This record gives sequence, structure tokens and C-alpha cells, in this order.
Amino acid sequence: MCAIPCGRVLLVDGQQFRVVAPGMAPSNPFRVEPGAGTARIKVSGGSESARRWGTISLAAGIPVSLLGMAGFAYGRVRGREGVELAGAGALALGAAAVVVSFPLLNSGSTVVRNSRGRTIGRASTPAARR
Repeated sequence: MCAIPCGRVLLVDGQQFRVVAPGMAPSNPFRVEPGAGTARIKVSGGSESARRWGTISLAAGIPVSLLGMAGFAYGRVRGREGVELAGAGALALGAAAVVVSFPLLNSGSTVVRNSRGRTIGRASTPAARR
């Protein structure tokens, strides 16, 4: 509705807002508490590229880990040392990708707080949905 700092009078009753900026992960929609006066919000912008890479890392790491686990188990049960080693390697690689995704997703999360410091909007990421 307006760029920051916004000096316009806005009707906020019943409206949903979202904070967006170039290179920043957009916030989830949020509402401003009703009442007269000025509504102050604090935005901690998250990196859109960090969020994108965190999502890619998580989405790739989970299936690689599962395939690695299956390969390791198959190799162990069937006595195939090469398959077992390949499975262990894939499991380690997938686990590393998952671990790397968490700080990326965290730094890619945009958080909006009201004047009392309460979170009213957070970027929608797999980590934030938990």
C-alpha cells in the first residue's frame, strides 16, 4: 500500500498486510491490531536467496539420505560391501545437506513484530511451518 516510511493514513481494520522488498523473503500475511493512532511494526528481513538455497538443500538432502539409508541396509543385509559403502556415503551427504539447510532457512526468514515485540508475521519456509 505504501513504501517505508509510510506517512499515509491507512485503514487497517480487517485488512491483511505483507512486507515485501527486493531481495528479501516476503512475510506471511498479518493483521494490525485495531485501534486509533499509529501502528508501529519492526521488520527483520530475511534473504530470499538464502531461503531459496535452504529449500533446495532440504529438498535434495532428504531423498538422498533416504536412498543412502536404503543402500546401506541393502548392502549390509546382502553382504555387498560396495553398496554398503556407497549407501553410507549417500547418507552422510544427504544428512550434511539437511543440516546446512537449517541455518539457510533461518537466515531467509522475514519476521514482523508489533510495537510490543510480539511476532505477527513470519516468512513461510519449511522450518517456519513446524
